[in-house]
Amino acid sequence: MLMVVHIFIVNSFDFEVMKCGLHLLLSGVSPWSSDVCIEHFYNPPFAILFMWPILFTTPKTYLILGGASLFAFIFYHKTWVALAWFATNSFLWIIAAGGIDMFVVGIGLFLLAIGDKSYNKLQGLCWRVFAYGLLMVKPQGTIFIVILYILVHKDWKGFLVSIILYGLLFLPLYPDWINAILYNPPLSQTQATHTIWARYGVMIAGLIAILIILTRRWKYWQLGGALAGIITPYGMPGLPSLLILTGVDQMKAIPIVLIYSGLLSLLTWINPPLGVEYYAHISPLMTIYHLSILGLALALACMSKTVYEHNDIAVMDWIKSYLSVQKPKMGN
Repeated sequence: MLMVVHIFIVNSFDFEVMKCGLHLLLSGVSPWSSDVCIEHFYNPPFAILFMWPILFTTPKTYLILGGASLFAFIFYHKTWVALAWFATNSFLWIIAAGGIDMFVVGIGLFLLAIGDKSYNKLQGLCWRVFAYGLLMVKPQGTIFIVILYILVHKDWKGFLVSIILYGLLFLPLYPDWINAILYNPPLSQTQATHTIWARYGVMIAGLIAILIILTRRWKYWQLGGALAGIITPYGMPGLPSLLILTGVDQMKAIPIVLIYSGLLSLLTWINPPLGVEYYAHISPLMTIYHLSILGLALALACMSKTVYEHNDIAVMDWIKSYLSVQKPKMGN
């Protein structure tokens, strides 16, 4: 990761926007209010609890830690096919954007794993609450991960503590934040579509989501990533595909991912003709790339065999089990 951020261009635009928003929050000013309204700052109010180190660091620091944590997460779960994602343009796009997405998802998932392994109930609760807050710094890509984890593990205490800590304590700031999201949406979402909902509408996205849920058994982070790429109006580019690929167990999928990504790159990542505005030309091509990689990851995951493990999300199995219990016994 140290070499990657020195070889490839890292944009500091988003990082500087976040710094500006954090400065205002620390000064007691709402960055989303109508008289201030910093464009492109959309992280929730409680993000200040986790993002304050940004004031003293650089985007490269977060990219290094985030990429390394995702790499380690793959090794922890031995999901080797997902390593192919690091050799695609999805990864390079995130590097170029210079954001905190990889850090939030990678460290957040590891904190949940630490909470799972903790033998001390209070420590486990603290780790999980910390993970929920960090993941929800980028809610468009992580909200389903948090929801599914809470439901599967029945972590109602962690949910209640999180509501108090991240909700009630920052309640006065939420109206401005929600208003900014609804009426001044992220610029990147108007330039390129990153989710199926945003591109094809809620009906099609909902149908695809139902089919995906019923197709196979999922880990909470895999299904959470899939739903984030399907049924959120604002997408987190790249990372949903990585999370889905952790559910692919056939090693022959690695060259498929690499070749497919390379061909898409040749077809879509091209310079615009002279006189054509850059984003007007490249945005539809970015949409094609991101949604195509997402579709490939979903297809590969749904075709992969799954072995039942504890806490898997197996909706179809639950339905079959329920129907078998409810089915009346036939008399002689």
